[in-house]
Amino acid sequence: MIKKQSNFIEEHIEKVVLIIGALGALFILYKFVLGGGTEVVIDNVPLRPGQVDIYIADQAELLKMRLEREPIPKPEYIPQSIGFLGKMNYVLDSNLNVLWPMPSSVESTVNKKYRIPVIGPVNDVDVEHIRAAAYLPKVAVTPENVEAVDTYEVNDLDLVTVGGNFDLAPLIDSFHECFAGKEVPDGWRDTGLARPVFAGVQLQRQRLGDDGQWSQWEDVPHAKIDPYGDKYKIIENVNELPNGGIMIELANFGETKAQADLLQPDSYKIASAEEKWLPPALHRKFLTVRREKEAQDRRDAVVAERDTKTTDERERTVTRPAREEHTTTDRTRGTAGRMTTGGRGAGAGGGGGGGGRSPMEMERGGGATRESSRTTARPDRNEQTRDRRTDTTATETKKIIKPAVTEASIEEEMRKMLLATKRGDISSMRETINFWAYDDTVEPGASYRYRIRLGVFNPVGGTDRVREEDIASKNKVVLWSDYSEVTDIVDIPKRMYFFPVNVQESAKAAEVQVCKYAMGYWHSEQFMVKRGDTIGKAAKVEASEKDKVAGVKLPEMINYSTGAIIVDMVAVNDWVGDKTLQSRQYFDVLFSVDGVNVDRLPAKQMYWPEDLRLKYSELKALEKKTKEPFRTRSDSGTIEVQPRGMPGDRGRGPMDRNTQQEDYMRMRMGDRGPAQ
Repeated sequence: MIKKQSNFIEEHIEKVVLIIGALGALFILYKFVLGGGTEVVIDNVPLRPGQVDIYIADQAELLKMRLEREPIPKPEYIPQSIGFLGKMNYVLDSNLNVLWPMPSSVESTVNKKYRIPVIGPVNDVDVEHIRAAAYLPKVAVTPENVEAVDTYEVNDLDLVTVGGNFDLAPLIDSFHECFAGKEVPDGWRDTGLARPVFAGVQLQRQRLGDDGQWSQWEDVPHAKIDPYGDKYKIIENVNELPNGGIMIELANFGETKAQADLLQPDSYKIASAEEKWLPPALHRKFLTVRREKEAQDRRDAVVAERDTKTTDERERTVTRPAREEHTTTDRTRGTAGRMTTGGRGAGAGGGGGGGGRSPMEMERGGGATRESSRTTARPDRNEQTRDRRTDTTATETKKIIKPAVTEASIEEEMRKMLLATKRGDISSMRETINFWAYDDTVEPGASYRYRIRLGVFNPVGGTDRVREEDIASKNKVVLWSDYSEVTDIVDIPKRMYFFPVNVQESAKAAEVQVCKYAMGYWHSEQFMVKRGDTIGKAAKVEASEKDKVAGVKLPEMINYSTGAIIVDMVAVNDWVGDKTLQSRQYFDVLFSVDGVNVDRLPAKQMYWPEDLRLKYSELKALEKKTKEPFRTRSDSGTIEVQPRGMPGDRGRGPMDRNTQQEDYMRMRMGDRGPAQ
């Protein structure tokens, strides 16, 4: 009988159908039930039930951060009529400097005459010098590249900051009385003229010459990092004013942000971790807090080291009695055995020397040994008492030396000082403001002193509307305050020193140690030099393992060339002393820096001048200072004085004087006063 061959599909068709149906059911279950059937849409975001709480918590955190941050001021509204009038100007006349006449808010009177306001004094002038590694510009800084990373590089900086205070209330009152006060006729009162606008901060310096005389006063240029330095150039000659006269200058400098940037310009970004830029008075507070912190760290280290030693001594004291008891018992046993034997020998000989000890005496001897062991352990309680006293004293010391001023409080004081954080127009602030200027052109080894003054635009400068008694100020574009008092002398330390430390007579050479400040820290290298050799040369810097682990950036090479040439080494034999003379024998190293004058220094530290010994000790201590990695430019420790604007942003810095047409028309149309 022949078997009929079966078809696989016919035999398993029902199983295939069941499997396909089961897969379809699972897909429907996941797609419409487990996967998305219970989704909730919040803020147009589909969420599963388990994700709703997480999303709400995240939104709550974002809301909390927004509530805690500083309010963001809205951009200043610019009337649209300005653009419209500018287009009309462009269509009707290609010369944009043609000014369309605007209606005045007061009656036009050709005989209007005003008094010239009085500019008050600059008070509390102060000066401070900072030396650190900072982000210095490699190219000229402009509004377009001011925030570019490639614009800057880390290098050494000597920066002098000169600051002062100015009382705004008398200035505002003086402008109001001269242009809108009761003494001014009703038809002449002009609130636009009564608004003082600062024109500039002028910083001057003198340098101390080699002859001990001070040089003539010279103007200090704007800092190299100021992208608007050229635009802040002060025009004092009325003939150099652009079309529109003094009104263009008022529009150019009158913006609140421009005024804040003029009076409180941004500083350099400091890269050194232990330094920070602050105005002079606050910087001294900062240094005091840092010194107290370093002193406290040293005291804590001493206390910790003392505690470690005390703990080690206590452990040795605890283990010592057991060893002493064991040793004393063995010694007693050995002595007793020897003494008993000797006693018997003496008795047998009929001597009766009494050298032996009875068992009672031995017991008393053993008791004495045990008592001695207990007595040895007594200092442990004294150690504990002394430790408690030490801990209490250390705690009390910490409470006493806790500084009342902290770095956080200094930064908060700085923020309150900034004009950028204050509300309202600067010309309406009836308070004392702080301002400052920089000198980043000082030379190491030189000494300077400074004076500073403030200038305010003369709103009627270059016109005929000045009273006869003030006719001398008719053509003055800027009304200056008196110069401040001369500051204290600022000594800029050198960045390189050399010290003769020894003379090898046989080799006819001198050992000279050269110390140089580079990339925020002091480094030193010793050189062997002979007659006619230049002291110092370039040397490679070897980073320690500690610096490598910490990520400290050091220069690969340091040029120790001093420019000084060894002339000779002369043996010196002399006598010193008042009553008792003492002989001295050493070498003087003769050298010349300029090739003409020859100086000399002893080749032994003990014979150096006092100031040279102190400087050497100071530099050696600074060289051992723990090095830290540089801060990034965004985290430089410098509080941003004025938020940077985008390139071409009119909110920061003055605009080009040749493109002030729209601002001029806005000022004439708006609330800054009538047409002039």
